[in-house]
Amino acid sequence: MSRWARRALRAPARISRTLRSGVRAGTGRTAPVAPPPAPAAPAAPPTPEELRYGREEELLARFPGFVRHQGLLAQVRDDLLSGDAFLLNFTRAAEALTAADVPFAPLPDGRPRLRLAITPGDRPAVLAALAEAFAGQPVYADLLGHDVTLGTALAEELPAAVAALEYRPEPEPVPGAEVRGESVPELDEADREPRLKVKGVRIYLPVVTVGGTLGYAAEHGCDLEFWDSAEPSRGAIASIAETPYGWWVPSLEPVGTIRIAGREYPTAEAFTRARPEDVTFPVDAVVTWVDDSDADWRGRRDRARAARCGRPSTGEGDGDVRFRNRDELRYCLRSIAMYAPWIRHVFLVTDDQTPSWLESGHPGVTVVPHRELFADRAALPVFNSHAIETQLHRIPGLAEHFLYFNDDVFLARPVGPELFFLGSGVSRFVMDERIIPPGGAEEGESEYVASQKTTRDLLEREYGRTTTQVLSHVPHALRRSLLASLDESFGEALARTARSVFRSGEDVAPITLAAHAGYMSGRSVRGRIDHRHIDVDSRDSLAELPELLATRSTDVFCLNDGVIDGVPGPEQDALVRGFLQGYFPVPGPFERADAPPEPVRAPGSADAGVEAPDSADVGLAGPGSDDDRPGGPANDDRA
Repeated sequence: MSRWARRALRAPARISRTLRSGVRAGTGRTAPVAPPPAPAAPAAPPTPEELRYGREEELLARFPGFVRHQGLLAQVRDDLLSGDAFLLNFTRAAEALTAADVPFAPLPDGRPRLRLAITPGDRPAVLAALAEAFAGQPVYADLLGHDVTLGTALAEELPAAVAALEYRPEPEPVPGAEVRGESVPELDEADREPRLKVKGVRIYLPVVTVGGTLGYAAEHGCDLEFWDSAEPSRGAIASIAETPYGWWVPSLEPVGTIRIAGREYPTAEAFTRARPEDVTFPVDAVVTWVDDSDADWRGRRDRARAARCGRPSTGEGDGDVRFRNRDELRYCLRSIAMYAPWIRHVFLVTDDQTPSWLESGHPGVTVVPHRELFADRAALPVFNSHAIETQLHRIPGLAEHFLYFNDDVFLARPVGPELFFLGSGVSRFVMDERIIPPGGAEEGESEYVASQKTTRDLLEREYGRTTTQVLSHVPHALRRSLLASLDESFGEALARTARSVFRSGEDVAPITLAAHAGYMSGRSVRGRIDHRHIDVDSRDSLAELPELLATRSTDVFCLNDGVIDGVPGPEQDALVRGFLQGYFPVPGPFERADAPPEPVRAPGSADAGVEAPDSADVGLAGPGSDDDRPGGPANDDRA
């Protein structure tokens, strides 16, 4: 058959297939038939995060005093100190368990965040009690594993959140796996081992200040730890982290008591024992301060300057920079109230000055004027921190153990007394990396360096040892009896320093002397404190402030005056004030409620009385270099 014949025979079949496909109406042209629509894919179920977000939106509508902050709902308030935030979350958890008649054992471990040990087997009761107590409230629970956070949920959803985390659905089986013998028979939840194990929960209600610079969240929570049974042995085993008493305790029965914030709580007998390292004695704080804007004080200082009768000076001992006041005292006291609530009493040493904002009638603070402090009142007035330090042990009512602050030193996060003292009462001192140059004091040398050399000479003669480093700019842990005993060996030098009106190279540095004399006599030891030193006249140092504010990652910081880069006074003031207001936005208990922040000013300068610009308008970046030489432009403390 020819090629054309074969083509003709196939034509009807092609036409018939075309006709069966349909003809477009009114055109005589064929058109393809649309395939039937594919079935709609089932909607994916909402994720736990989406469900929580929806619930949070409902709670936001019910609680107008809350906002979203760092992914959580947070209460907006400017009146909550760090220590109070820890206690509030502990109280919330403790009251929830008490109301449900679920036993718990508070576990002290030397840290501000409290831990509650839960009896083995009581986990379901705890989860149910917390869900009921916090139903309809923006209280959160972190789900804890062994030293790890597994997830976060609203506390009202705790039982379901724990079950969802521990029993997540297994992945879909791979097609053909059954043929290869890889399928696993589906088990009931009761018969399955959890993929993860929630060993505890951390309860907290987030808080943020109006300015958003300070917030409390999980780090201020209260940990409820589900202890494991020690069967077949007796007792219980810690599930998350070791305790100061070990991993195992013989019983969690609440047969003892522990005192927390003035209230007694039942706890395990093992947790009631004081350890050798625990500081159980009272600790006070002493802060020295001067207000350089006070006309009477400036008159006394100017007359004392004139009376020097041409005595040579480097300008360091009586320069204006040493007495500059940027309202640091307010924030120094806030830092103590915020991060060291264990301080028994604050003594403020001044030259007959009282800050206008201070609640002087507060039972926790006492103003001590120089005239009530100095044994020899004929030495007054003095404008020398070394002279004042020779008299600190004479403060009436001062505890044996105390921390000595200059007002430019600030606590930066929660700290305990054990950072500064041993449980035996021995004080810790912290050395700086800066080296005191060898040799004796030289003509024209920095008065700070010269006084360090003078002090070193005294220690060498007494103990036959040479000190090489200066002390760090941190709160100094001191003992009243140690300072008083220095008179026995160094009385003449200390008396001479007490009469030194302005800082001099011939002065003894009493705090340095006490630290090393205490070390040589077994009454002090070297310690370690994470700290930052910021020279406020260094642009490089000033550029560190935003990171320090954001991370709050050190125990202590010092904002040190000096002459380095020549940063204009108003710019320094604005940056320092803005930083301190951001770091410590919560007023302390020692402030009058009706007292606004004092204006930033530089008395005696061309910009005195000029309002400083907003810190946001002042650039932080710029060239400059720090001068970290001992006794360079930076000063260690103030008169």
